[in-house]
Amino acid sequence: MNKIKIGVFSLSHHASDGDDRPYLEWHQLDHMPEQYLLPGLLLGQRWATTPACSASRAAEVDDWAKVANVVCYLMGNPVDETLDEFLTLGRSLAEMGRFSRSLPSQFLAGLRLLLAQAAPRVLISDDVVPFRPNKGIYLIVEESADPDRQDEHLQRMHTDVLPELVSQPGVAGALSFGTSPAIRRPTFTPGAFWITACYLDEDPATVGAGLAPVLERIWKTSPVRPLLAAPFESMMIWDWERFGPAPG
Repeated sequence: MNKIKIGVFSLSHHASDGDDRPYLEWHQLDHMPEQYLLPGLLLGQRWATTPACSASRAAEVDDWAKVANVVCYLMGNPVDETLDEFLTLGRSLAEMGRFSRSLPSQFLAGLRLLLAQAAPRVLISDDVVPFRPNKGIYLIVEESADPDRQDEHLQRMHTDVLPELVSQPGVAGALSFGTSPAIRRPTFTPGAFWITACYLDEDPATVGAGLAPVLERIWKTSPVRPLLAAPFESMMIWDWERFGPAPG
């Protein structure tokens, strides 16, 4: 039984003034470490785009094209207690004068873990894919285009889609998450979504270029609408300026 029960995803744009550094520094060195006080917090990771990553995107719809930063908190039992404490932690830090300005948000929600699969070549258990060091992720955000075919889509994710994704060069494994009424909260982005995170052990932009035609073929027969499909690099401490917007 996988200890991971849900993933809380936060997707944001660049800062309005073009300088992400103050927020990224605060988040990496203050906010993210504090999350490990939560009872069910298993892992928190942050990734960011680069010009090369942006050029390798397979899908970016409307304001989803502005997503530049991705954070994922993986949580286990007790799920409800952990999630509720997560949502109040920011307020507690603000009361202590330890809450930075926020980056413009595109998406925030907790989603239930549906599937996990490791690439056969990496020789690890499916359940530990996120804990293996990665160079980045390829993030796929989708919404339903045909609710009547939802069960069909989930079955295909299990039998065809994830196995194909983890067979691609540079993909070490993948986790797929979906919206669940049981873990909705008022502050979450409304709607029903599927998010798949492919964990990468090669250059994210290069892997992204290879994944694009694979995803385009999958989407031709899938009852989903892709909102974002993009590679992101792992965020390294002390290297925040590297992930600013491209000049011009």
